Amino acid sequence: MKKTTLLVLAVTFAGYLFIGGGVFHVLEAPQEQKIRDKTFKVHKDQNELFERLFDHDCFDNHTNNATDDPDRLLGQDDVTVLVRRVKEHLDESLRNLTWETPGNSTNTTQPVVRLKHVPTMVLSQRQLEDIIHTVWTASESGLHPFSDDADSSPPHWDFLPSVTFSMTVVTTIGYGAHTPQTTGGRVFVIFYALLGIPLTAAFLSGLAGVMSDVARRFTDAILRWNPKCTPATASRIAWAFCLVVGTGVFFVLPAWVVHFVEKWSFLDSVYFMFVSLSTIGFGDFVAGTEKQIYWEGYRIMMKVWIVVGLAFLATIFDLVSQAIKKVEEKMDGGTAEDGEEKGEDNLGQDVGDTEEQSDCNNKKEQNRHSKDVAMGGRVAPTARPRHGRRRPRVPLIMIVDNPATGRQARQHVWQM
Repeated sequence: MKKTTLLVLAVTFAGYLFIGGGVFHVLEAPQEQKIRDKTFKVHKDQNELFERLFDHDCFDNHTNNATDDPDRLLGQDDVTVLVRRVKEHLDESLRNLTWETPGNSTNTTQPVVRLKHVPTMVLSQRQLEDIIHTVWTASESGLHPFSDDADSSPPHWDFLPSVTFSMTVVTTIGYGAHTPQTTGGRVFVIFYALLGIPLTAAFLSGLAGVMSDVARRFTDAILRWNPKCTPATASRIAWAFCLVVGTGVFFVLPAWVVHFVEKWSFLDSVYFMFVSLSTIGFGDFVAGTEKQIYWEGYRIMMKVWIVVGLAFLATIFDLVSQAIKKVEEKMDGGTAEDGEEKGEDNLGQDVGDTEEQSDCNNKKEQNRHSKDVAMGGRVAPTARPRHGRRRPRVPLIMIVDNPATGRQARQHVWQM
């Protein structure tokens, strides 16, 4: 592929991703914002309930902000006041609380209990179902279920995340961590993928061609450096070197970056890179979805890594496929050569049988003629062929294609 064509494909591919990202952002961002607002409201209502429960004179100023620290220690009197506010059924919970001996950091000697162990929420069945549904909807849309206004996973339908989603569509990775929730977004995915997937295939094919060209140039360099090396050996060395370098650039290095940014184990990071580059796309690990603020350069870098890595892995898969094909051709070649040798033996046998039959017929004709002369009768002139003695049927050799093996084979036909 020419460099100009590859450059045009690259620009078209990038522009297509940005167009898709803009459309998905316009279609899906409002719906996502509704889900986020509803999830944040659940946590806000819970915090307000805690504020009402702790609004009492016996709690000091530090305890009024106890919801900021679930591990804050409460005194026995504080717990008693709190339990009165949450109805009679908490009396049973008081007897089941796990009391602890205060440490040296506290000024009290009374047993204490952690706030997170005190049952302070009283919900109706309807309220509980609403909370469960809200959390489930948030999880389905890719929002961390424990998100609130101050601490949440980043929106997935902002412009750059929408560009990332467009890339997963046209590359057929399809993590499935978050999907279009609107009818317009789902319809647009269909038409966007119909044009985007062939465009991506052409672009990745061009990138794979560039990588193969690099390997060929490296092979030529090896042959110039060591003229005694055979072309086959030089090609194997070049591809082995490219395989090692490509594995480091497109698997090990990005996996290390993901391990550092996402706080995943290194093995999980390598697993994520392979699942992404092979377009398996399970979606159990997706970069950029944790509850933290991401550097935009990290997002852009991951997009470039994945797109170029797709071409690299496609080149490796193509090499494996060619190696398997060569082995199959060698196996079929041995069978075809045996068949050709057998055909040539049969051909020689057929020629010999034909000549033998012709000589036998000539001898019979001469004996019959001699017998007629000896009897003294007139011998009618025998009709001779117009062009002399009749030629025997001779087989001719034809080179034909054998569709079963994909090779040429010898066959013979009879000339009349």
